[in-house]
Amino acid sequence: MMKKQFALIAFILCTVLAAGCSYLSETAVPVKHNVIAGDATELKIDLPIQMNTKAQDLTPADTQGYIIKQLGYIDRSKNAADFSAIALSSVRLNADKVASLGPVGKKTFMDSMEKSAMKSFTASYLQSVKGSNSAVEKKEMTINGIDAHEYIVTYQSKENKPCVAKMLYIPDDAEVWIVVIDYPKDSEKAEKQADTCIGSIKIVKK
Repeated sequence: MMKKQFALIAFILCTVLAAGCSYLSETAVPVKHNVIAGDATELKIDLPIQMNTKAQDLTPADTQGYIIKQLGYIDRSKNAADFSAIALSSVRLNADKVASLGPVGKKTFMDSMEKSAMKSFTASYLQSVKGSNSAVEKKEMTINGIDAHEYIVTYQSKENKPCVAKMLYIPDDAEVWIVVIDYPKDSEKAEKQADTCIGSIKIVKK
């Protein structure tokens, strides 16, 4: 039903993270407080960089009225945490339109959007970095009292190095947030820092 918009929801995840894994120094990780603007909310997150990139308008052309606005941010600059890429995306939903589907229809819609975004991310992202031998682990977690899902995608880079792309999917009636952090799997520092960054997330209304 929503093929076009679901494919575009994952655009930032499968096209702009193509830097692949990189290996940086083992220095201490400085933390910077970032406030990322969505359309209806703001995502606060501590990162090893200050993201100064402008928002990309990723709003699907054919939304059937369910998606009002999608914004995307990407940073692939070198950082002390060994991250290869950091991406964030907000998807502003038409809450009334989604609610009009009824409880069962709404759950089906939200589940389908998440599954489609994850499927597109896994397939397209791995293709963009020429990754292979992927595996996906799904974990339940809570962000700001919201039930969220963390997808841990492990894969081999084109240089045959083990990598991890962590995708956090935070659903909400008003605005869905997607956070992706990519790093070398054998970097313990990067893994710990990724968990620290994810644990720092707060979402507030504008």
